[in-house]
Amino acid sequence: MQKMVNERLAALLEEIGIETKKKIYWEESIESIQIVKTHPNKTDKDIKDVKVLLVEDQPSNRKTLEVYLKNKVGRVDIAENGKQAVEKFQDEEYDIILMDLQMPIMGGIEASLRIRKIEEDREVERPTPIIAFTANYYSDDKDISVEIGMDVYLSKPFQCKTIYELIQEYV
Repeated sequence: MQKMVNERLAALLEEIGIETKKKIYWEESIESIQIVKTHPNKTDKDIKDVKVLLVEDQPSNRKTLEVYLKNKVGRVDIAENGKQAVEKFQDEEYDIILMDLQMPIMGGIEASLRIRKIEEDREVERPTPIIAFTANYYSDDKDISVEIGMDVYLSKPFQCKTIYELIQEYV
């Protein structure tokens, strides 16, 4: 399994042509939740002005996060899969991305790689923070997420409050 994941990641990295590696600075397990963070590159933007791209294929999870964040941040845009997320990111600037990893059509890892490539091509000074989340707790997703440049890895189930606190920390 590990070999297959590494081969898939290597193929994606080669196809997209991006190199990135972040260092983990904080890792914690709280009951069934695992949180891994890279060092935040924080701005001083007011939370009420933050534009969030929420990428989640499960309607109930999507709606729960959307309703929770709706009155806390400036705007929440929705993508139901990674392909939609990449398309939205090409047309719009976001302050933070909440990215499910396991989705149909295009998963969060590939979508995040494509987003990082768009940023590289645009020569952005500060990459958009990406908070990855997944229910697949025992996979290699944590290491891969950090390796490809995601800022936070969060295992499900989590409380919406945790996402909000991470948004505040990274924006």
